Amino acid sequence: MICSRLRSIPTGGESMTDHERRNTPRNREVAPASGYGISITLIGGVLLALSYYGVFALRSGDGAGLSLPEPFYLLAVAFLFVVELLKSRHKGLIALVRAGLFAAVFGVLVVLGVEGVVALVEAPGAALNGYAGVTVLSIALVLAALGYFAYHSVIQFDRRKRIGE
Repeated sequence: MICSRLRSIPTGGESMTDHERRNTPRNREVAPASGYGISITLIGGVLLALSYYGVFALRSGDGAGLSLPEPFYLLAVAFLFVVELLKSRHKGLIALVRAGLFAAVFGVLVVLGVEGVVALVEAPGAALNGYAGVTVLSIALVLAALGYFAYHSVIQFDRRKRIGE
């Protein structure tokens, strides 16, 4: 066990990329149940549930528009973009596209989620009557998990296609 761990440490002049190529099986699968994946799925599910109420709040037109000034929402989207870009294992165009898509999807969920929180604070009965909020949260969590599963299925399909399996 110790020997296998020692083999996984890069040696002298070896780059990290060469080391990973040498020590990674070609058919290694992405672990969708990682801590990051579960966190993103749960956060996405909660934001999706709050977004449900945010959409109804914006569609009803009772308010004067957005609850927060637009620059705060732009700051949230920029923050999401930077965090995903810096956390990305990929480099170049793939990292930029992935960070852009992540910021766009979660940015919309954050904006609508904030509007949903404000709507629920003003009228909590929308989620409390008949336990509607529990139903909405349940459906949102399932949709978030299906979305994350679909994302990983596409990645695995693309990876297998490139490898030629």
